[in-house]
Amino acid sequence: MRHHALEDFLYRFDKDTELQRRFIADPNAALAAEAMPPEDKRVVAARDVVTLLHWGIHPLLIRNFAGTLKVDYLAAYRDAGLDMTPPWPRRSSTA
Repeated sequence: MRHHALEDFLYRFDKDTELQRRFIADPNAALAAEAMPPEDKRVVAARDVVTLLHWGIHPLLIRNFAGTLKVDYLAAYRDAGLDMTPPWPRRSSTA
């Protein structure tokens, strides 16, 4: 599982208000000690929910991460041309 450390971080992020506080204050500092590849850290720090979805990260982990950070993940998906009607995700035929 390529993104196990990333999914573990997102799970802990949802439960740990201190981790949330540190991430909001300084994402790179909060991620420094995490055992994730640099690319994973970059995507999380950038709050790039579209890449997380493309990587196959569980949608509920993405939803909870985005909600805590007030990221409109559905708008990000639409802006990326993703059609989020089941079965999803898939490329929109109008994009």
